[in-house]
Amino acid sequence: MKKIFLLVFITFFGILGTARANSGFELTVRVNGYPAGEQLRLGQHHTGRQLLLADTAVFDRRRGTWTFRRDEPLEGGMYMLVSFSDGEADGTAELIIDKNQRFSVEINHPFNAENIANMRFRNSPENQVFQDLNVKTRAWLEESRNVQRELEAIEDKTSPEAEALQERGRAAWEKTTNARNQFMADNPDHLVTVFWRSQTPIDVPEAPDYIPEDERQSWRYNYWKDNFFANFDLTDSRLFRMPFFVFQQRLNEYLETVLSPHSDSIISGVVHLIEQTRENMEIFRFTLSEILTNYLRSQIVGYDAIWVYLIDRYYATGKASWTSEATMENLLRAANRARPLLAGNVPAEFLSPDLNEGQPNGQWRSVFGARTRYTVVFFWESTCGHCKREMPLLRDFYNAKRKELDFEVFAVCRDRNLEVCWNYLTTNNMTDWINVTGTASTVQWDELWDVNSVPTIFVLDSQNRIVTKRISVEQIEPFIRNWNALHYSD
Repeated sequence: MKKIFLLVFITFFGILGTARANSGFELTVRVNGYPAGEQLRLGQHHTGRQLLLADTAVFDRRRGTWTFRRDEPLEGGMYMLVSFSDGEADGTAELIIDKNQRFSVEINHPFNAENIANMRFRNSPENQVFQDLNVKTRAWLEESRNVQRELEAIEDKTSPEAEALQERGRAAWEKTTNARNQFMADNPDHLVTVFWRSQTPIDVPEAPDYIPEDERQSWRYNYWKDNFFANFDLTDSRLFRMPFFVFQQRLNEYLETVLSPHSDSIISGVVHLIEQTRENMEIFRFTLSEILTNYLRSQIVGYDAIWVYLIDRYYATGKASWTSEATMENLLRAANRARPLLAGNVPAEFLSPDLNEGQPNGQWRSVFGARTRYTVVFFWESTCGHCKREMPLLRDFYNAKRKELDFEVFAVCRDRNLEVCWNYLTTNNMTDWINVTGTASTVQWDELWDVNSVPTIFVLDSQNRIVTKRISVEQIEPFIRNWNALHYSD
């Protein structure tokens, strides 16, 4: 019985020892001709940046090799051997670290194109098969570059000489493309294949026959939008550690070009994308953070609805679990402040003393008191230079268009010196609209209306709902006319 137990014990720890030996990361590097005193570091590509990893290299003077070791495997991607001389990087050589993370590489110094092309790998089929492809296509790529240089020196690009060069270039490029396509077919799961595929735009088919003619273009647009990332594996974070960060470019194009520039359409589109990344925390975190930051910074009217929605859906519910407590508090505070002021909502009502009565407190006027189709709420100060440019424009627009467009102005003066405020209004003939002093009010309107600077303009409809905000005086008329065309038959 003791012998059996001892055998099981030895077998168990033998298996455990083998598992440990095969886990983690170990890269052995021999650099032939490496000058004494130089250092070797391991770096990685990450989201378009080049980063040095914590130095884990051990140099074996007897064997002349560096060995990088880690207990845990590295995240798959393209990494770099970085040569240092006198503390300055003087060359890099890229290699793949992915599924097999215990291998060796031999390279000659310096890390120039020729020596990198002749790197030798052991126990790394991922690197070797890609190295073989590079060796195979190197001459064709050089041929393409030579053709391009010769073409640049020819003035007449339609000459027989130029046409012959172009044919040489096409032939070299076709050989390179065919070799690459064959590599992708033979190695469908290889990191480089996944990377190349991610750069390929999708093919948008013609609409099916059953789609009416007047809807076919819309069908093709929706197909393009819904499948824009079809060639990019949104669950494969290895693509975040490649020399060219394709995802950032694709994401920017998606937000700026693909999605319709309306807040509702954008919300639908970005949620569709974000939900596809949920399987990979790294991609999910990056995608959500980038999109949120993009719309937090946006100055486009109505886009605050996008970031408020994202905060409510992902941050307030705990899905963005990486967020620090302080950042979470700031985001929730911002969303709570902005939510009542989103387009379509009714902001907090407030009453303030009417300045047109000659003295404050003579009559209190409600910001909701106008009986017109629109109310232009204008916050200003007499000492504000921008206000002094906008208010005469508002006065002229008010006198010329208030009856036609059926609007009233509710102007809130933030001056504490009411005499200065009143003198400015009377001197500049701005007493026909409703003027109130903001120094007294039934609520803290500056907080509830988020007025941090002046001038600030809100436009309310007859139901006191916000239809637009934070626009210039010159934008009021075209907005109202467009809004009338969309929402009123007259």
